[in-house]
Amino acid sequence: MATRLRRLIGLTGLLALLAGLAIPANAGLIGTGTSGYCASASTVFLPWADKSNYMLTPGGSFEESTTTWKLSGGAKVMSGNEPYFIHSRSDSRSLYMPAGSSATTPTMCFAPGDWHLRFMGRSPSNSSAIRVTVTVNSLLGVLSILDGGTVSNNGTWKPSTKVALLLTNVTGLLTTKAISLRFTATSGASQIDDVYLDPFKDT
Repeated sequence: MATRLRRLIGLTGLLALLAGLAIPANAGLIGTGTSGYCASASTVFLPWADKSNYMLTPGGSFEESTTTWKLSGGAKVMSGNEPYFIHSRSDSRSLYMPAGSSATTPTMCFAPGDWHLRFMGRSPSNSSAIRVTVTVNSLLGVLSILDGGTVSNNGTWKPSTKVALLLTNVTGLLTTKAISLRFTATSGASQIDDVYLDPFKDT
């Protein structure tokens, strides 16, 4: 009986200690922008019979003088916009990605569930491929890297296929809405522009 009582007291003390060290639900998470930004969505791909609502990813039109994306391997913002001007008629730039290069967005918001993105793309060399991955982040570091698949490009500007990924399991890793998208030119050179995310579970 005395041994059982000591174990019970020890367990109670441990639970009290853990309660004192409990981390608030949002502590240590990377911010994802204002709710107004997350709510800014429109049917930009409607001309291609896509009725989903999309929001522009941070810096996804590549019109800023200094891009907020992390570029490596020779990826660079260049003159020349996609010809449909789905973001704005005043746009004049796009992202050039030689084979082996990569480009990563800042963190952004999403809703757990069926998620997808689309972007405008072409290949200056008439044939190329871009792999899309999703990185789930917190201030503790990278939690997971999820594969979004590969998109093929040809010599003509066109919308990508829907890059889809079921993100419901992200909340099982940690309650976070901080994700970033990484584009890697796996073969050939590519040009991409107007990168949009559909973050809503019901689309």
